[in-house]
Amino acid sequence: MRQFFKLLIQYKFLVVALFVVIAGFGYQAYREIPVDAFPDITPKQVVIYTESPGNSAEDIEKLITYPIESAMAGLPGVKMILSNSIFGLSYVSIFFEDSYDTYFLRQLVTERLNSVDIPKGWGKPVMGPNTTGLGQVFWYQIKDRSGKLSLTDLRELQEYVVAPMLKAVNGVEEVISWGGFKKQYEVVIDPKRLQALGVTYDEIIEALQRANQSAGGQYLEMNQEQYLIRGSGFYQSINDIKNTVVREKEAKAVTIGDIADVRIGKAPRFGAVTIDGKETMFGMVLQRSATNAAEVVKKIKEKLPLVNTALPEKVEIHTIYDRTEITHKAINTMTSALMSGAILVAIVLFLFLFEFRSAFIVIISLPLSLLIAFLLMKHYGISANLMSLSGLAIAIGMIVDGTIVVVENAFRLLHDKSKESRLEIISKASAEVAKPVIFALLIIAAVFMPLLSLSGLAGKLYTPMAINIVFVMLGSLAVAMLLVPVLSFLMLKPVKHGVSPIMMAIKKA
Repeated sequence: MRQFFKLLIQYKFLVVALFVVIAGFGYQAYREIPVDAFPDITPKQVVIYTESPGNSAEDIEKLITYPIESAMAGLPGVKMILSNSIFGLSYVSIFFEDSYDTYFLRQLVTERLNSVDIPKGWGKPVMGPNTTGLGQVFWYQIKDRSGKLSLTDLRELQEYVVAPMLKAVNGVEEVISWGGFKKQYEVVIDPKRLQALGVTYDEIIEALQRANQSAGGQYLEMNQEQYLIRGSGFYQSINDIKNTVVREKEAKAVTIGDIADVRIGKAPRFGAVTIDGKETMFGMVLQRSATNAAEVVKKIKEKLPLVNTALPEKVEIHTIYDRTEITHKAINTMTSALMSGAILVAIVLFLFLFEFRSAFIVIISLPLSLLIAFLLMKHYGISANLMSLSGLAIAIGMIVDGTIVVVENAFRLLHDKSKESRLEIISKASAEVAKPVIFALLIIAAVFMPLLSLSGLAGKLYTPMAINIVFVMLGSLAVAMLLVPVLSFLMLKPVKHGVSPIMMAIKKA
């Protein structure tokens, strides 16, 4: 062991440079790891919902929910399937083992959905967004300070201006619209006129579908030029709908306007959003799974000025809820605890060692061990949250144990055997305590290993904490065995030093 430490000291500047690089990468990892208030304890799941307006819960259960459940039951890794059939809606949630990749599972679900046979006109099954129960990172209100826009107008701004722009933000999975009214064109049929002209409902539906479409006609070549041909048939106004021909009767065309009234209306809705007792338009941004919530919200805020410029005058986005507020409070709480712990450790060390250089070496091991832990957190995809950072806070006092032992032994031998070369003294001092330090730190890390065997909710809560304690203890071991002997050789001097008053009082007692 002594030869190993001699080799470290001989290449002391290379060792210091190596730890400076590691510290740099650790700081970069600290800035880039996902940050959230709490660990994501939601199970891995894929949601399928099917809207079937006007149909009863019993019929939806038989014709939509049951076929979807049957198709999904044989997928690999399925733990449980829950479903809910209500008036106009089927909701199926498939829960999977956590070991499976989310995108792989969504691909399997998509393939199975293609084989599900849903009766025509009963809706189309749609997969829910790739998010979790903690995916709601940003809520906002579209506020009209002029008071001239209706709730229908605000809904159109939300769906055709705001939502598409926010969906383009990296990390945003979906933007959900709440409140307002969805604009629709209504064809209100008059039964008496319908009967008098002998037209059926099917003819009206078929005529509307046939007329509201465009068609391509290739091109026409004339005089060495090509003229593109297309039939533009999409409705542009209410009059276009009124003039749609349903059938020809006795050389006279029967149009929609002859048998129905056409008007702009509002789609049926099952709820509303109110703020201070007044209805408003509300939007919710969902983050994609395994993304950094703080980074997503930051990018959304950067995009808001551009979104506001696309809105009419006196219409703006007003923030209702911002996930980063609680995230920053949680992270600041843990950061403050880490800083307080580090300062207290530094004060206690100085009071007992009563020598600045020794205390400085020990204090340096604190941030270095933490940065190594952050580097490992990023590599293994562990986010920074209350539970994971609490592991670092718990270990803050244990981080310096190995460093204190190595420094104090080197300091003692330098004072007792000042005639020998510093290289021999430091290498001997490090070798004497190497095995006890290694075993002590590994035993501390091993104490928390059983927490890694926890499964379910407890595992998701406590595993990040245990892993971080193991990471920071491994970082502490690397610092104590590789860097501290080098720093001791560079900084400690074989001179007499004062004895700590606290240690003198303890000896007298």
